[in-house]
Amino acid sequence: MANINILDTVILSSYGDLDETLRAIKDENIKTSKIEIDTLDGVMSIPYFLFEDKIKEDTKSIYDAMKKIIKQLTDKLSPLQKKETALIIGTSQIDLNIINSIKATIYEQKEYKSQKLSIDTYAKDISKNLGLNGYTMTIATACTSSANAILEAKNLIQNDVFKYVVVLGIEIFSTIMSNGFSSMKLLSCSTQKPFDKNRDGLVLGEALAGVLIGLNKSLWSLEGGYSNCNSLNITSASENGDDFREVIEIALESLNLKPNDITALKTHSTSTLANDLAEINAISKVFCKDIVFTALKPYFGHTLGACGLLELVVFMAAIDDGFIPKTINSKEYIMNHYKPLSEDLKCKSGLFMLNYFGFGGNNVSLIIKKKTL
Repeated sequence: MANINILDTVILSSYGDLDETLRAIKDENIKTSKIEIDTLDGVMSIPYFLFEDKIKEDTKSIYDAMKKIIKQLTDKLSPLQKKETALIIGTSQIDLNIINSIKATIYEQKEYKSQKLSIDTYAKDISKNLGLNGYTMTIATACTSSANAILEAKNLIQNDVFKYVVVLGIEIFSTIMSNGFSSMKLLSCSTQKPFDKNRDGLVLGEALAGVLIGLNKSLWSLEGGYSNCNSLNITSASENGDDFREVIEIALESLNLKPNDITALKTHSTSTLANDLAEINAISKVFCKDIVFTALKPYFGHTLGACGLLELVVFMAAIDDGFIPKTINSKEYIMNHYKPLSEDLKCKSGLFMLNYFGFGGNNVSLIIKKKTL
């Protein structure tokens, strides 16, 4: 069976492009903004990883940002190759019409006239505008949206439906989303502290991230993965970790891999009480104590529907640069025998598992590989 490869990547994070983001991680130059949100207890100021150049919560700004990333990924394709290219979007902001209508009628208390627009509306228009196949799909499974989109892209190419697939993850500041997380007491007032006894929640972030998947030769391959939907309830994971353990084990089994075949893990690590405990318990039930694992969210926040792609691309870039980033902000760990990296680790190739465990019990483990030069 031919390898499904990751051919090109583009991101926009709170630091800028991929080079700027990787530089901020290497220098540990972490910068957050402050925003104010309305809560049941009044106005609350919270940290937020915002774009340097704001993308507004309006249709034109989002459309233009999506088109720019997709164009960068497809510019090198010939007209014929573009006709064989599908487009899949992963986001938690699937229906802008709903978000805008709630914002206008509830928060601004004014009349709202629906424009009948959604992220998928933009995807179809952009696909046509850039000369792509016209086939689009939008996946909204909370924090696993763009991770599931990558798995679907692999399925389409593996079954010879398309030659190429562009996968895009998008998440911008949302008043509704921020207020929702605040109401569930999941937001930190300071920093994310993955797997730390004193963790107090997540910090949200904005991101646009895209990859081009295809059969062309590349050092990076998308080996496979697994997605399931099984959890304690819609907003919380079972703390014993069995829901997460299941998806990790089946992802390995689907590729005839053993836990010790994995070079390192990229964890989901939201720094919330239940999620981190469930994840560390799952890791301890599958892997030996010497497993290397790290967390990326403290660098640029939890980017929700875009995190599947953003964290994939940044992790790949770090390996290309020769290291696995350390986990910052954490000091007292919830499990002493399983601790994330406290120092950058030299690494240039290997087999890596990337985990995403989201709301609604939707959980994804991806496995990627970089060949040795």
